[in-house]
This record gives sequence, C-alpha cells and structure tokens, in this order.
Amino acid sequence: MTGGTPEAGGAPDAAAEPGLGGAPGVVRPLPRLAGDDAERLTGAELRRLTARVRAHNLPPETGQVATDVGEVTILLTLVALYVWGFGAPVRELLGSDATGFGLGPGLIQALVLALAVAAGAVLATRLGPAGLPAAGVRWWLPTPAGRTGLASPSLVRTVLAGTGAGVVVGGLPAAFVGVSPVGILLDAAFGGALGLVVVTGAGLLQVAGTTSGTRLGQVLTLLLAAVPVAGLAGALWVPGWAAWTVPWPVPAALALVGTAALAAWPAGLDRLRAGDLRARASAAMQASAALLSLDSGGVSRALLSSGPTASRVLAGVPRLARGPVSAVLAADVTFLARSSAALAGLVALAATGAVAVQVPLLADGIGLWAVLAVLGYAGAVASAVGPRAAGENPRLDALVPLGARGTRAVRTVWPTAGAAVVLLAVAVATGGGAWVATAVPAAVVLGAAAVRTAYRGPVPWDVPMIATPAGALPTGLVLHQLRGLDLTVLGTVPLAWAAAAGPAAPAVVAAQVVCAVGAVLWAAHVKRTS
Repeated sequence: MTGGTPEAGGAPDAAAEPGLGGAPGVVRPLPRLAGDDAERLTGAELRRLTARVRAHNLPPETGQVATDVGEVTILLTLVALYVWGFGAPVRELLGSDATGFGLGPGLIQALVLALAVAAGAVLATRLGPAGLPAAGVRWWLPTPAGRTGLASPSLVRTVLAGTGAGVVVGGLPAAFVGVSPVGILLDAAFGGALGLVVVTGAGLLQVAGTTSGTRLGQVLTLLLAAVPVAGLAGALWVPGWAAWTVPWPVPAALALVGTAALAAWPAGLDRLRAGDLRARASAAMQASAALLSLDSGGVSRALLSSGPTASRVLAGVPRLARGPVSAVLAADVTFLARSSAALAGLVALAATGAVAVQVPLLADGIGLWAVLAVLGYAGAVASAVGPRAAGENPRLDALVPLGARGTRAVRTVWPTAGAAVVLLAVAVATGGGAWVATAVPAAVVLGAAAVRTAYRGPVPWDVPMIATPAGALPTGLVLHQLRGLDLTVLGTVPLAWAAAAGPAAPAVVAAQVVCAVGAVLWAAHVKRTS
C-alpha cells in the first residue's frame, strides 16, 4: 500500500514527513505486511494453548485421575458380574423355546452384531468419525491451522470407542449364550476388528467427501431397518442355529484391513471441508441435547435425518385434497412417504415384533401384551411424522380451516395405520390369536397416543422437583415423557385382558372400542389459554 501525494488528493506518506527517516519531499512506499509461516500456530499448538487456558481457569482436583480409573474399574466389574449372573437364566430361557420356530443362540449373536455394525456406521457417518467440538468449529476453523492437528484427537477417540464397543458387542452375547472362554475372546476380537473397520472405513469416506450427501445416509438407514427383517428370516429358516465362535484368521484379517485404513486415514484430514465439520458439530450438539433431555425423537432426527428428498415423491397426492380433512390427510401421508427413516423404522418394528414373540415369555399373556403395546406404540410414533411437524410448528395447524381438536383427531389416521401394521405382523407370527378382535380398536388407541406424544410441547422445567434419596427428581421431565405412554397403558387394558385370559368376549371388544373413542378425544383435547 502506498501513500498518495497532495496533488493527487491523497494523504502524504509518513516517509515524507521530516524526522521520520525519509528525505523531505521523497515519497517511499510502506513495507507490505506479510505473515511468517514459522510463527503460525499449528493445530496441535492451538489445542495445547486451549488446554492450558482451560486448565488455568478450571484447575484439576487432586486424585481426579485415580478416581475416574476406579469408577471405570468398578463399573466394568459390575457389568461382568451381571453377565455372569444373568447368563444361566438366558440360556435356560432360550433352551425352553417351545414355539414352532424360535431364536437360536447363534441367531441372537448374529443379530446383535449386525445391529451394532449398522448403528455404528450410522453414528460414524453422521457425527464423525473425525470432527471438532462446537467451540473448536467456532474458534479454530477460521484460523489457517492445519486440519490434521485439529482433528487428530477425535480420530484417536473414535478409533478407541469403535474398537471398544465392538469388543463388548462381540463378547457379551457369546458370554450370555454359553460360549467357552476361548470362544468369547475370539468373538470379542472379531467384534473389535469389525468396529475398527467400520470407523476407519467411515473415516476414509469422510475425507473423500462421500458422507456429506444424503444417499449414503438413506442406504445406512435401510440397512439398519433390514436387520430385524433378516432376523425374522433367520428365525424361519434356521431356528436351531447353535452358538458359534469365529475362527481366528477372520478377526486377524479384519484387523489388518482396519489397520491399513487407519494408516491411510490421517493423510486426508487436511481435505476436510469447513461446512462438513460445522454440520457434524451441529448434529452432535443436537443429539447430545436431545439425549440429555430424554427426547428420543430429537435423537433420531439428529442421527437419521438425511436432508430433503425429491419433491416428486407422491406428487399426485396433494391433488386429492378436496377439503380441510383430506388436505390434512394428504399432507401427513406425503410427510410419511418422504421420510425414509420413518418407513424403514416401521418395517423394522413389525419384524422385531414377529421375532420377539418367538420367546416363550413373550408369546402369550402379559408378555405378549407388552410386545403389542410397546412396539405398536413405537410404530405409531414412527408413522406420526405429520403430527410431529405440526407439534414443532403450531402455525401448520393454524393454516387449516379446522378447529384444533378436529385437526388433531384427523391426524390420528396414519399413526393408527402404522400401529395396525405392527399388530398385524405380530398376529401373523403367532398364527392368529384370541386378541385379534381387539387389535383394530387397540391400534386406534396407539395412534391417538402417538398424536398426544407429538403435541406434548417443550419440557415444563418450571414444575417443582421432588427430593428423593437418589437426588432431585425433575417432575416436569417425567410428566413430559409420560404423555402418550399413559394413554397407551390405560387404553390397552382390554387388549391385555384378551391376550392373557383367552378368547376376546364381545364385552372385551366393546370395552376396547370405548377406550379407542376416549383415546381419540383425549389426544384431541386442547388446553384453553387466556
């Protein structure tokens, strides 16, 4: 940058002033400012500086490390004792399976491992595996520091977490079903190697920019939902699948593949885009906040949302709207059809119910009612995409020329259909039952309960807490979480009677119909505010 001359209308340069080292009347350009690469902070130096500031503001307590190690040791010991204590009853329960086809120990091992691999892939591609915390995204990304030094700690943490979770998921089911100690170690090594492969594979896809799109998220969601379906097929075709142990070359080969991917992963960390890191930090914050608030819907939205889908999905449905009621129904079914996670979850819940009733304890009686109520309610919640959107944005209902009660009552249709799909799948798996006559009105109850859950609003934190020996109990949070579950339990009492007592009498069916009508009225109730 150079100074202007008085004739040119600019300010005189500082070098032209007497006494400033420049000859009078001579204009010299100022030296150009330039950064020195040797003085630029690297990512590791930024992290160490931040750690020093944090340690200065929050000095560590004496013996904190020893306390943390002791707590982890005690926790692992308690888990091992619980596994040892519950292993025998679980094996006895599996051995007493008297249904037409059942769950073999080997099938349980395979299902747990497959679910863990699919869920781990979803978490790794959505939240990481390499990333920065929200504060790091705000303060570190604008600096010219290298991304490798900034994201290296997250890489180490993710690899350790993925491998450790795989060891637990591989070894725990083997311990439950009675595998030998050597077999438990081999299965645990197999799970750890799978966890390493999943994490490092997701890391390579991340640095290549593949995980930022919506296609991979949709594929992983479908794979996660396909695991219960595969379990149902396995229960049909291989009901006597015995407990298995992986040969040692398999985990060794997987460990070599994961190690090779781990060696190639850090080389691409500098290619991580700022937008991708911000999106992952935002998703992690949303998931952690929802988990802290016990908001399962918020967790699923943060982890399974894969962005907007094509608007051409069910493009002809809005044309069917001929009035307020049909408009609400068309909007809700469009919401549901465009949510791949909701549809996949509904299929997975139906298959899970069909698999769960193969356990003798859950094949009839109160156990069967628990499966019907819990999974049916979950299916209704998965289908309540439209009511959830309206609950989060009350202006959607204000746009419809219906009353608030009428709108909520209409919105129970598709959640009822979702609950009916799950109940029908369980009925087919049990070969029909005495409770089938009460299934349709029970599905209406479950759909109304899902709508009640969708419109429960924010948590009322202003409700006074209750002091208990275990600490303060947040009454508002408990009441908030029970909205919908209370209607599920109370409204399906006739269904429980039919599942436990035998053929459903006309009086039981009539009672379930009355409960269905009352559930819809209860879910449609709106508090008047002055």
